[in-house]
Amino acid sequence: MILNDIILLVAELVMSVALFVLSIIAVKNISPKWRICYAVPLIFCLIMLAMDGFEKYMLGAYIGSVLLLTGFFSEKAKLRKLASAVAALGVIVCVPLCTTAKDYRAADYTKDFEKGFRIMKEHYILSEHKGIDWEGLYDEYLPRFKQATAENDAVLNQIVWMEFCSEFKDGHVGYMSNDDSLFDKARDALAGNDYGLSMMTLSDGRTAAVNVDEILFDKGIHNGSIIISWDGEKPEALAESSRIFNASQFADNENRDFYRAICAAGVGGDSVTVSFIDDNGSEKTAVLQKLGNYSARLKKTLETINQGLDAGHMTWTELDKKTVCLRIKMMAYDGRSAQNEDYTEMKNAIENKLFEYNERGFENLIIDLRGNGGGSGIMVRTLAEIFAPEGEHYYCTDGKWDEKKKCYAVDENGSFIPDIDNMYKGENKWSGKPIVILVNSESVSAADHFVKVMRGFDNVTTMGFTKSNGSAQGVGTVTLENGALSFSSSLILDRDGSVFIDAGADGISANDIDIKVTFDDNAVHTLFDEDSDYIMQKALEYLYR
Repeated sequence: MILNDIILLVAELVMSVALFVLSIIAVKNISPKWRICYAVPLIFCLIMLAMDGFEKYMLGAYIGSVLLLTGFFSEKAKLRKLASAVAALGVIVCVPLCTTAKDYRAADYTKDFEKGFRIMKEHYILSEHKGIDWEGLYDEYLPRFKQATAENDAVLNQIVWMEFCSEFKDGHVGYMSNDDSLFDKARDALAGNDYGLSMMTLSDGRTAAVNVDEILFDKGIHNGSIIISWDGEKPEALAESSRIFNASQFADNENRDFYRAICAAGVGGDSVTVSFIDDNGSEKTAVLQKLGNYSARLKKTLETINQGLDAGHMTWTELDKKTVCLRIKMMAYDGRSAQNEDYTEMKNAIENKLFEYNERGFENLIIDLRGNGGGSGIMVRTLAEIFAPEGEHYYCTDGKWDEKKKCYAVDENGSFIPDIDNMYKGENKWSGKPIVILVNSESVSAADHFVKVMRGFDNVTTMGFTKSNGSAQGVGTVTLENGALSFSSSLILDRDGSVFIDAGADGISANDIDIKVTFDDNAVHTLFDEDSDYIMQKALEYLYR
């Protein structure tokens, strides 16, 4: 039972007993002032109804509060006693009804979907760019939301939203439930079974075991063991059968392919038959039993691969006597900067540190954006001003707004019409010395922006196992009864009128990467045996080449 219903039932039961006693006292001390007491339960009930809405299994409490009102109109003790007793009985009946009924306070997930779908269809700005089939999506997902509503299944609702959002291949499309725990429960339901390992596709196309549980060592499987087949199938192909893979949000197809095998490791029944290459180069087969849910191992594997420098947000780490790293976990500095849209304090702090490192003879700067979830575009522009070469530079272009049609303007070919160019002035506070920017698929939104504006400079190199996420438009949110739906709603263009960064129907984002680090046997060993930062090692090797 939800808290407010409990409060209502307890309060009404206490008031019913009190009013029963009061009906006796009022006979001995007749006074009109007692009449108002019999109206209090109804007033309280109406307040609670306004807060939480009507619930049919609470009907006994609602009727009871109305019956108690008879004491307001009549001073007859018997009538008041009867009304109080019936009201108390109504409350008592509500308790087993509410606690046993599966549809008690059932959420209308279908209503949420229809509202979210309608608003998103009207305001999602990348529909044409990504080739969204709205009618097909509606027909596919409406029955599933109806099922979640009929079964009053909050976890199923979360799962269906995750799968719906993944259809857009847009890191800005997402659903957040009012209950934060539902995401973890949905991920557990989608992840599949744990058989004691994860898998990764190496850059040469082979599939390697990673994050291997020691229970598999006796079978000859360890980190780096090459997996030939998984229940008779190629591991990468099994990703299409992985529910967690199909519910994950990948904006760029190359990034999507990078993570296929990780998700495939959860596909199977009580056991799976795995063929692999042992240390002697022979092909062997082993039957792996289900150990539990794959969710925890999957999460750990992703954290190991997607790690960033273990340092606080906006902190500096001296990696050696020549190279310093600035860790930026999000495009946010502090509340005051965000509220005033003024990052002068941050700018001064960074420039002071750069001056110090220049004076001390540091030659290289690494900016670690891995896992940067985005934030303020103004902060991005401020950062770009600090590091860009002196002079004026192009950032992005606003889409032209059609005030009459209340939408972004398009030409006769259906292409967006560019409006105002956004520019910034570089100050070259790092004196043109090498800058390496580390990214991964979780470097999204404003982090994507920073990569885009910095990649064109001669002294800047981007590195990572994957590109940045590839999602860069402005975000809008619609509040639903049981959560909130976010999506791309504010248009950002390149100077030629093309969509800024976001992948289109081809699944290729406009943000490329200068050095895509090879995911090979050395990477597996460094990440999963040594627990070391392989990308950072490669960045230092590049700087000292």
